[in-house]
Amino acid sequence: MGRNARMERMIKLVTREDAIQDLSGNYCCYCTEPQGSSFNCCGENHFVPFADLYEEDKEAMIEEYLKEN
Repeated sequence: MGRNARMERMIKLVTREDAIQDLSGNYCCYCTEPQGSSFNCCGENHFVPFADLYEEDKEAMIEEYLKEN
């Protein structure tokens, strides 16, 4: 692997902190879908900040984010 390829790979690495920052926002309490511009989801209007989701839901979302990026 050449120097440029290594540099590009290093630049693309995303950390957990990046994921948490990018995932900040409001999510449905029931299915963890992002609120976006909607006012209801799953027949309810209960949205909470990312930080207030269950730990296992946050971990799953972070892992998915890291795999995609």
